[in-house]
Amino acid sequence: MIKIGAVFVPVRNVETAIEWYKEKLGLNYVGTWPGNTGADFYFTAEKQYLTLVKVEEKQEIEFAITAKHYNAYYNFTTTDIESYHQHLQQKGVHVTEIKDHGPIMCFNFYDLDGNMFGVIVDK
Repeated sequence: MIKIGAVFVPVRNVETAIEWYKEKLGLNYVGTWPGNTGADFYFTAEKQYLTLVKVEEKQEIEFAITAKHYNAYYNFTTTDIESYHQHLQQKGVHVTEIKDHGPIMCFNFYDLDGNMFGVIVDK
């Protein structure tokens, strides 16, 4: 059996991004790479990693479904989407409205570099 070991997220300022991911998402900070070129975090329950990687220019981590609709490559899950949505709003995170998509409910949020992530919950 395999599982995702790490998700890599492009950021332009590693130090600023470290503080944002710790404060806003509450991820567990593991450490910074040599030369401040990246940083690792893990999710407490699963010990799956989210890794920040320093880039010079913004990179896209979403794809176009139509000319006006984009989808995040990465979705997070939660047991209470309304509560987590409110939590991110209270932390000052840019979030979209919660949408009902039949078997799931979801919303998107954005980090400091404009990287889009989805949050979903099965109904």
